[in-house]
Amino acid sequence: MANTIKKYPVPLVFKKILKDRLSGQLIVTSQGITRELFLVDGRLAFASSTIEDEHLGEILISMGIINRLQLEKVLDMKKNPSYQDVKIGELLVKAKKLDKRDFFFALKAQVQKIAISTFPLKEGEWRFIVKTPNIPNSQSFKIKLAGIIPEGVKKLEDMSFFMRKFYYRSPVTTATSESMFDFLTPDEKMLYADLTRFPNTATEQIMAQLQVRDSGGPKERIFWRGLILLYLLNVIDFVEFTIDEHQNKNVEEINDLHEKISKKRLNYYQLLGTGNAASVEEVKKSYLEFSRKYHPDKINAAPDSTVMLRANEVFAEINKAFEILSDKDKKSEYDARGYRDASEVVSVSAPADKVKNARELYLNANRFFKAKRYFEAVSLMEQAVAIDSSRANYFLLLGLAQSKLPAMKKHAENNLLKAHELEPWNADHLFALGELYRSENLMKKAEHYFQKALEINMEHTLAGQAVQDLEKLLAPPKKARFSLFKRK
Repeated sequence: MANTIKKYPVPLVFKKILKDRLSGQLIVTSQGITRELFLVDGRLAFASSTIEDEHLGEILISMGIINRLQLEKVLDMKKNPSYQDVKIGELLVKAKKLDKRDFFFALKAQVQKIAISTFPLKEGEWRFIVKTPNIPNSQSFKIKLAGIIPEGVKKLEDMSFFMRKFYYRSPVTTATSESMFDFLTPDEKMLYADLTRFPNTATEQIMAQLQVRDSGGPKERIFWRGLILLYLLNVIDFVEFTIDEHQNKNVEEINDLHEKISKKRLNYYQLLGTGNAASVEEVKKSYLEFSRKYHPDKINAAPDSTVMLRANEVFAEINKAFEILSDKDKKSEYDARGYRDASEVVSVSAPADKVKNARELYLNANRFFKAKRYFEAVSLMEQAVAIDSSRANYFLLLGLAQSKLPAMKKHAENNLLKAHELEPWNADHLFALGELYRSENLMKKAEHYFQKALEINMEHTLAGQAVQDLEKLLAPPKKARFSLFKRK
């Protein structure tokens, strides 16, 4: 599954690869351009691009090693069938227009340029395949990402994603190697030292203390570039955001609404805070008030936080309620149904008391599972899913418990697949499937599901470790170059 750049920018992938020293292939697609980066043990080994400006010939021209006429002659040579499979750099070396040393440095510069060019991308998608890559070139490099990331951060024109993410959070320094500081400028090292003086302090307050609030001016941009760089190099991290009392009240109300919505306790009138006899005008007025109060943009929280996710879900339901109740025909139809349409927020898959019973069964089964009493856990969870079959976590726990019992592993597979069907965005279900197949010695199938889990959530540590373990296990044994026993 591909990740959208808007939701998860490419620089965050570099941070993860650097931190865990991952090996794999990063494929970035944006505006019809595809870039492929090949990484080994957290270092950049090679890269390729479909955009002409990032081809080796253009890099050689920009470095002043060859001129345009020389490049065109080589391109003409490639039209000859006998040279079609020969790379431009090799042809230039053969034609004595380029020596091997210049070829090496130009190729390295090309690889770096392609990697750096992924940082400012605002749209498109990327996939990271965690697996030792097959590098499509005889030349391979070991370029440190700690040297690539600072250059990539310089290319960031739009830093709004990171500003929203960190503005209300507190930066904290992390344990890191001294060598990482070799890639920082004196100003960036000073920023790091300043951050150590403000423990448990939100970024907005640190900016006030350092007097860098100049509304997008040069001082503020320098501050944010430094902060983003320290974060991507894993020199600092961020703890949960802070909010004021007014925001805290709104967050509490959002959490309360979210709980009631998820438990199907509100009809659309109750959700908008109006009576059943409310006119269309009253509905519109209430909707505007709710928009000012609960719109996600009004919540000072990180975009990937639980609060923001809940705010988006709540506001989606509020929009749906407004769409129905502000339209006379839809409102009349809704009223005629008695507010009980299966596709709407008021629908329930089971009576409230039965849903509560299913929840109790789930909690008790979870206790049995932790105590390794798997048969009892299976028995309770079978009752729970019979009552409420809409909960992915119920099928997950049932599948996990069944996977511990040899006679029930086939049932475990079906229930874990059902959990994934209900929550296709959740990597845990795919990881559990991978573990199930690994326990049955189906290593290729296990690796497939671990990879799929990482495509959904590349920060899934257990899936990443499982892939690395299987790579070592499935790797063919190395043959000795020479053996006395093979001699005739």
